[in-house]
Amino acid sequence: MITNSIALATSVLIAIVLFLPRLRQSVQWRATVTPLASIIGSGFLIIAPLLHSVMGKWALLGIALLSILAYALGSVIRFNIRHAEPELASNQQSSIVTLEKASQWALGAAYAISVAFYISLFAAFVFDRLSISDTTYIKLFTSGLLVIIMVVAWLRGARGLETIELFAVTIKLAIIVGVLAALATYDIQVQSAWFQHEAIQALSHFETVSMLAGMLMVTQGFETTRFMGNNYTPEQRIKASRYAQWIAIFLYVVFIGLTCPIFLDFPITGLNETTISYTLGQAIWVLPILLLVAATASQLSAALADTIGGGGLLKELFHLPISPQFYYVLVIAIAGILVWSSNVFEIINLASKGFALYYLIQTIIAVKLVMRQSTGQRIRSTKLLGLSVIVLCLFFVIGWSIPAPHS
Repeated sequence: MITNSIALATSVLIAIVLFLPRLRQSVQWRATVTPLASIIGSGFLIIAPLLHSVMGKWALLGIALLSILAYALGSVIRFNIRHAEPELASNQQSSIVTLEKASQWALGAAYAISVAFYISLFAAFVFDRLSISDTTYIKLFTSGLLVIIMVVAWLRGARGLETIELFAVTIKLAIIVGVLAALATYDIQVQSAWFQHEAIQALSHFETVSMLAGMLMVTQGFETTRFMGNNYTPEQRIKASRYAQWIAIFLYVVFIGLTCPIFLDFPITGLNETTISYTLGQAIWVLPILLLVAATASQLSAALADTIGGGGLLKELFHLPISPQFYYVLVIAIAGILVWSSNVFEIINLASKGFALYYLIQTIIAVKLVMRQSTGQRIRSTKLLGLSVIVLCLFFVIGWSIPAPHS
């Protein structure tokens, strides 16, 4: 009861703080909410069972590696906001403009895939609590949610989506902190060993790294700041991307660390969308309830964030004299098709490849910009070396990443 009470009390306290008018009305916080919604929405509910089932006691190392790569990619995006966008805004034809358009096509596809993932995962949590396993009903429900998002996007546009998103992210963050407090209390009480649990099946090192690469999508979201230029300044967007990544990385690393003893006491026997709810529920009964609310808030807010990003992106690509809302509808329609053709882990892997392709082209843009800079030879060489490592990592994700096995 102490652990459950701590979870609920902490969630309520954090929610009160986050709902304070001064924070809700902060322009910088509103700018940070969109990338943060996408990053945490991507991974909070799925990353723990994914990493623990694939890497076992090395799960913390896995999230550390993903976080390092994600932050490096975020640095590329922030560099391009500062240095590439002025050239793109000049409307002059150049290799930078050509590469940017190519990257946006890749990102548009990735956004649609990720929206399908978010809503599919949300539906899986809802129907799991209702003890309904018929996939047809789940897909119909998922399609209905996509239609609702489509209507909101059509009637209210980006501002309407952003307002809903702000409240959803606030609820989600409050619950996440409450869950972390409960997990820390549980770990202290049971005194179970750390870093002793094994993966659910024996994998070669190459298979493990390939599955880890297929999880890149759970760290994405920071790139949405590239398409928020109508509402925020470049400096606000750069800070929003950085702040969102700092918060998300902290929450991910702490979450994976604190779940290590639980996955030792309650080993994973089969990996699916709701494994995290089942496993944590065996240790702390209130957590599945909190996770259901978090699923509602996180997947909805993440879907809204990527609908905003994807719609703004398609508007830049097509330049047609039609309502911006049309592009939001197009993103949702593509997501609906994917819902009926793939399982969640296949969607995660497909989205990882799509985002990796976008990041790859953005990294090539950064390489071109660095080579133009008049900084010292040593500084330029160091930057180019770092960008080359990123390029190699992204090639691996695109070419060799594979989905985790779905039970």
